[in-house]
Amino acid sequence: MAGFAGREIELTWGSNPIDGVREKGISLNGEPINVTSDEDDGKQTLLDISAEDSVTITISGVTKSSDLRHDWFSGSRTATATLTYPDGYSITGTFFLSTYEETGTYNDATTFTATLNSSGAVVGAVS
Repeated sequence: MAGFAGREIELTWGSNPIDGVREKGISLNGEPINVTSDEDDGKQTLLDISAEDSVTITISGVTKSSDLRHDWFSGSRTATATLTYPDGYSITGTFFLSTYEETGTYNDATTFTATLNSSGAVVGAVS
């Protein structure tokens, strides 16, 4: 595969796509376990496993739906989110809607940004 356009990556929240999304980002984070001691002669030594893994998905776009805003205010901030790539790979897990922002300038479209933080296991697999 030579690559693909960002618009080909699909995001669903619950079982519904979020309308108006222009940009999607994902950050995979693993907090290392530091086991450095005097015997390591001042060289940092990390275990091959992480203390805590987390996944953060960021999205932004043109506000065409009130779903995320509604979920924020109704307290329905946790749902299954899935990123599906054109090559068939998908990343799925339970995520918490941690931030939601809207901006409406005088003479332009209303835009939004949102951050989804993983809660529990996140699975990546080819479907």
